[in-house]
Amino acid sequence: MAAYWHILVVTMKTIRVVLADDQLLIRAGIRAIIDTLPGYRVEAECADGHETIAAIHELQPDVVLLDIAMPGPSGIEVTRTIRQFDLDTRILVLSSIDRQEIVEQALAAGVNGYLLKDFVLEELVQALATTLEGGSFLSPKIQAMTLRSETERDSGRSARLTTRQTEILRHLASGRTTKEIARELGISPKTVEFHRGRLMEKIGVRDVTGLTRFALNTGIVC
Repeated sequence: MAAYWHILVVTMKTIRVVLADDQLLIRAGIRAIIDTLPGYRVEAECADGHETIAAIHELQPDVVLLDIAMPGPSGIEVTRTIRQFDLDTRILVLSSIDRQEIVEQALAAGVNGYLLKDFVLEELVQALATTLEGGSFLSPKIQAMTLRSETERDSGRSARLTTRQTEILRHLASGRTTKEIARELGISPKTVEFHRGRLMEKIGVRDVTGLTRFALNTGIVC
């Protein structure tokens, strides 16, 4: 809640909202909630993707509360279109869809947050505050699902590592230097560097921090 009040103090302006959902009752309910938040004003309500794109073009709101499943362009398609000409408007998805592939598509399209419609008021306030400050927000359920998916994916990758690669990964994730690993394993520093490069390539990361995160996710180090 503190972050929310911080935004109001910093901006000293009314936060202008476009609300996009094809269900009238849902729009009415969300608008009623927004109307209770000091400093927020709903500028427009939109029932389909075309209306939403037109409203954002015309009004240039601070934030869009956007459903995924709408007539015409979907929320994901709306986001892709908006991001071609507007990188500043914050887009917060409000959806009942919690499928991993849909969440990933929405984030890839350029949304700033993904909030499930079974939210409580505090989550909505936090989501608005986080996205308006330039951060990203995911519902707790979406966060847990994303973490579980990453862990399962990492576990599959770890099964493809050789014994030597796993050994070197364990040392790297424990903070050992190349020379220390080489000395302990009785191999040359260049061999350690070679294996480190192969690990990054196999796992799909670019630095030792990524390797360490992978090792923690898969239990290679605790």
